[in-house]
Amino acid sequence: MCSPPRCGEGLGVGFFVVKAEGNLVEIISPFRFPFAPTLRFPFNSGEPKCTWRRRVTMKYLMCLTDGSDSVLEADVPKIGPGELLVRLNACGVCATDTLKIYNPGYTKPQKLGHECVGTVAEVGEGVSRFQVGQRVAFAHHVPDYGSHYSRFGSAPMDPMFKATNIDPGGFSEYIRLPAVHVQFNVVPVPDTVSDLRAVFMEPLGCCLRALDRVPLRAGQSALIVGVGAIGMLFVPLLRDQTVTTIVSDVRAERLALAQQWGAAAGCVAGQADVAAVCKAHSQGRGVDVVILTALNQTTFDMALAAVRDGGTILIFGGKPGTVLHYDAWKVFLREINLITSYSTTPEVLPRAMRLLERPDYSLEQLISHVFSLDEAAQGFELVYKGQASKVAIVPGDRGVR
Repeated sequence: MCSPPRCGEGLGVGFFVVKAEGNLVEIISPFRFPFAPTLRFPFNSGEPKCTWRRRVTMKYLMCLTDGSDSVLEADVPKIGPGELLVRLNACGVCATDTLKIYNPGYTKPQKLGHECVGTVAEVGEGVSRFQVGQRVAFAHHVPDYGSHYSRFGSAPMDPMFKATNIDPGGFSEYIRLPAVHVQFNVVPVPDTVSDLRAVFMEPLGCCLRALDRVPLRAGQSALIVGVGAIGMLFVPLLRDQTVTTIVSDVRAERLALAQQWGAAAGCVAGQADVAAVCKAHSQGRGVDVVILTALNQTTFDMALAAVRDGGTILIFGGKPGTVLHYDAWKVFLREINLITSYSTTPEVLPRAMRLLERPDYSLEQLISHVFSLDEAAQGFELVYKGQASKVAIVPGDRGVR
């Protein structure tokens, strides 16, 4: 079998497009790896001769103007030493993707997509940890681990963190991973983890790091405000810590799933007295920690009413321009701890993937819609309007594993 340098073997089997010209047969692989083979040989001949042609262009998404994404075409990235080229299998839509599209507080253009899983298509010089054909998951930001921020637990605040990114973003048929990402941010996907489960590595990593930042121990209690696609990830994590968990959301069906996953009680926001339910499950004190995945004046007031004196409010989500009004004197007297958590960091990602190997972390159940790159605008709109649980984007010519 012929193959291009370091590429091609075992990466696309199934069918071919066949053309017949005279006594020659031309077979062209339909698979969209960077190298597409063309085989030409006479009828009844022996071993065919094979040449390889590198695919030239690809589709990718970017937000160029407020309120819409654009499907663009570009050259397939060329990689350098230490880098990887990955063919996208699936990428989850994060709420921050929709904020970048619909919120004018984000300058344009904006790269989109960072909850990625794909298949290695090319390996740069010097890379030995990954091979062509291997499935990998990866995220988009890497800090400088020698900086003051990283050394003292604030790696996402390091200037290099937001300056780094994948090329040209996660919603792309092919993605170039710079050497620093290959070194820190790429995690092999086990055979037992499907593509649609693997897209949760990055958001699950965000939840893990958030819990690392709060003083929560076995036997304590927590309230999760908002159990959409991200809030729901906290439920099994808290269950593993034997934390009594109460959830609140505007949608009753989300509460039912959260209770199936281990939550002790669920409250429909606006209908139940959330603070009273929290006190009923904590001997009248209020919960030790409130996790706000949706931040506005209503949810913040709910958190202040539900948390115990000396407890913690974890701000895990927000939007540009959000302004809160509260009595700082009361927060001071009650010793309420306000903690924020913005993002995961590379060292947390392998922990997330190990959890995804477990059968009780079937997070793919949260995915309600799968769209192609060409259809992605529908997915972004559904997420922005709160009409989807979780959306995944896949290349149009490829089914997910």
